[in-house]
Amino acid sequence: MTPVSASARFAAVLCPVDFSEYSAAALRYAVALARPGGSVHVLYVNDPLLVTTAAIALGDRGLAATSREELSKFVRESIPVRSASASGIRCHVAKGNPARIIAAAAGKLHCDVIVMGTHGLSGIDKVIVGSTTERVLRRSSIPILAIPPALEAIGPQAPGRTWPGPTIMAPIDLGSDSARDIRDVAGLVRAFDVNLLLLHVVPQLQLPPWYRADLTAQAQLRIEKAKRQLEGLAKAGGKGLQVEAKVRCGSIPDEIALAAAADRVGLVVMRLRKGPGLFGSRAGSIAYHILRHAITPVLALPPRPRSRSGRRA
Repeated sequence: MTPVSASARFAAVLCPVDFSEYSAAALRYAVALARPGGSVHVLYVNDPLLVTTAAIALGDRGLAATSREELSKFVRESIPVRSASASGIRCHVAKGNPARIIAAAAGKLHCDVIVMGTHGLSGIDKVIVGSTTERVLRRSSIPILAIPPALEAIGPQAPGRTWPGPTIMAPIDLGSDSARDIRDVAGLVRAFDVNLLLLHVVPQLQLPPWYRADLTAQAQLRIEKAKRQLEGLAKAGGKGLQVEAKVRCGSIPDEIALAAAADRVGLVVMRLRKGPGLFGSRAGSIAYHILRHAITPVLALPPRPRSRSGRRA
């Protein structure tokens, strides 16, 4: 397996960091995604409360200078020399609301993708998921690569030179936009020159404890019906693409994680939907739980914009 091809990489990558080990891992993935000659913009956003306190002792200029020095040091310590020399790395320090600053910076710097750790420090020992990452997901109009806290994903050697491995996985909800979702993912799969695994999870029926009927046969029928649908949709990827379709039954986030681990998938790609639905970006959605508990990096594609008629473009 060869390293990630240049055609699969992005011209400008934004990587917000908070000096945690999780954001250090995200930074290494950001460098891996940047094409030769491309740019990696590393952004640290000072907390407004910290700014107010530090302004008394250091003044705004002193805080900005200290933050920039620490950020440069963090970048040098997080990225192997050979990787750092292959990409144009630029450091940025700002202050304000992190989600707003990140979204604004992505637009101002003309970035193609945002790379973030899904856990880390925000303020005083707070978990990012549920605050910054979730808000960025709702605001962003570009893809977001979310790096989970699993040891294999954040280790000092991650990502390896063969990342994302032989297979990219796309969870499919069998909704009206599924064929378009597969076409979107197929383009990325071709760029990486890997195989595509389509996965649909049939949710388990939530039954009251007194309901004793044997639903094994019914569950099997649901699985077989879903697999026929998924195999039919696989053709949407176009010719020349190696596609495998799998259906599992159970908790959707758990089964996606288990399938990714079982098939040694290095990247999960999913299209988000507006609102809290199946693949929505808000807390309580399937996508939110996948991003929070994943053991595999997840590339979340932004929701499609709606046309004037109300349909997704």
